[in-house]
Amino acid sequence: MIKKRIRVTISLIFIAPVFVVLAIIAMALGHLLNFMHLRRASEKTVHFLLDILVWWIFICLGMHLHIEGKENIPAWGKKVCYIANHQSMIDIPVLYGSGMWCGLVAKQELFRIPLLHGLLKILKCVAIDRSSLRASLQSILKGVEQIKQGYPMGIFPEGTRSKTGEIAEMKAGAFKMATKPGALVVPVAMKNTRNTFEAADSFRIVQVYVKIMEPVDTSVMSEEELKVLHTKIEEEIKEAYALLPGPYDKR
Repeated sequence: MIKKRIRVTISLIFIAPVFVVLAIIAMALGHLLNFMHLRRASEKTVHFLLDILVWWIFICLGMHLHIEGKENIPAWGKKVCYIANHQSMIDIPVLYGSGMWCGLVAKQELFRIPLLHGLLKILKCVAIDRSSLRASLQSILKGVEQIKQGYPMGIFPEGTRSKTGEIAEMKAGAFKMATKPGALVVPVAMKNTRNTFEAADSFRIVQVYVKIMEPVDTSVMSEEELKVLHTKIEEEIKEAYALLPGPYDKR
């Protein structure tokens, strides 16, 4: 417990000032370029600045990121929905650090943090109220519209972070964000992210593994195939996750 507190505290001391500076610059330049109707330039600028932030977070947390399947990331502008398992607050930086820039469906509490609120907005993230089925559906529909406009989206269909390392059942409703616009579903398995922060138990370098699997084109699937899509993707992610090494094992 003491090691965890020391590790996390030291990491946050180094992360916080860099986060504030880069987040402010990214938001300012992003909004300016959008105002000038330079959408792609805005996206590239924001991603470049936040890429620096993400890798600084990895360094401060003592992470070594291993990525498999980067060639499966679809070209920018296609209708894409990333589906990933969820263990840690660090999952979002890991997605971005792996090259999967997307808007995410994130819990509404994160949008109440002033600086983070602005950053999530410029990244096209959508707030979700998990206590209300109607509000959750509206959030999914917002994600659908953004996918239709060419903004990739991502979602953690387990609904909450796993504290045990086991992947929970993935909710079928979350997949509507991908199936309604006929998006490419990209399954993603992430392992050991929790060991870098919430479950940090030593000062050793943590090996974080990400496997990006081949996209599934929902636009050509039958109604019967769409009904079992969540089960198929869940099984695929679980199988990939089981084969990934532990937090201190190098592949």
